[in-house]
Amino acid sequence: MVARDSATNTRPHQAVTAPVENIQLGVLLAIGGYGIFSGQDAIVKWLVTDHSIWQILFVRSLTVCLIILAFGRRTAIAGVKRSPNKTSLCVRAGLILMAWLCYYTAARRLALPDLVTLYYAAPIFITVMSILFLKENVTAARWLSVIVGFAGVLVAANPSGRPELWPALLVLVAAILWGGAVILMRKSMHNESSLTQMLFSNGLFVLVCGATLFWTWQPADWFSLLLMVTLGIGSGIGQYMLYESFRRAPASVIAPTEYTALVWAVILGYIVWQDLPTIPGVIGAVLIVLASVIVLVAERKKKQS
Repeated sequence: MVARDSATNTRPHQAVTAPVENIQLGVLLAIGGYGIFSGQDAIVKWLVTDHSIWQILFVRSLTVCLIILAFGRRTAIAGVKRSPNKTSLCVRAGLILMAWLCYYTAARRLALPDLVTLYYAAPIFITVMSILFLKENVTAARWLSVIVGFAGVLVAANPSGRPELWPALLVLVAAILWGGAVILMRKSMHNESSLTQMLFSNGLFVLVCGATLFWTWQPADWFSLLLMVTLGIGSGIGQYMLYESFRRAPASVIAPTEYTALVWAVILGYIVWQDLPTIPGVIGAVLIVLASVIVLVAERKKKQS
């Protein structure tokens, strides 16, 4: 938060007071956020066939920035101006942007099962990096949650054959980049509000993607533009939920909840396209849910002891 100094009419940057740790709320926020991101992936998959990812990201990020400026302009702008972590915020925004580009570039070449399986190595990278860089104490229950969740993804995705090497490497790079962004997000939570971080990263996306529009923009009808704006609204809500989740729970606890996005994808697939899940999909979904339950139960017992 930024405290106002009435004598000088300035608002020096102060450390943001972190909420009291609440593991259960953090996990629920993360599950909801990843659910929204699953919807975002579905919309992007729809749009990317006719529009460049740069164009989609520009409209999406511009929408997020406008929402932030409409509801939290003073706090967000003041936070960006007075942030002592501008370099870290720039690096994190760059990591997220590169992860997006790698993931959706690979999506053009890889079958969805291979794409999903490879990308969901991200929670493992996050858990390892949380030990190396955040010095978090990753319990046996958290490791078990990651392993069970990844096993669920393997079963549900049921990858067919060996994926092409180059796109596969792009997905793994995307997973590592996202893991690094999450670690930087967690490190800056005590100094930056969620709105400040969102304005910083999405503002950078607008600038970078906007610079490419001279050669990447493709004519869009009103329906496509509406989808892009809807993408931005949903993305803003999802980002806020995810940032707040990392303010309330350790990164290694939140990481396994990313697997729940596959469950959301199955639900959306049935609602939108009437695609019924396969038996491996059901088994995998059960394992994924079990992964989140393991860490929730373990943290509750730890809190009560």
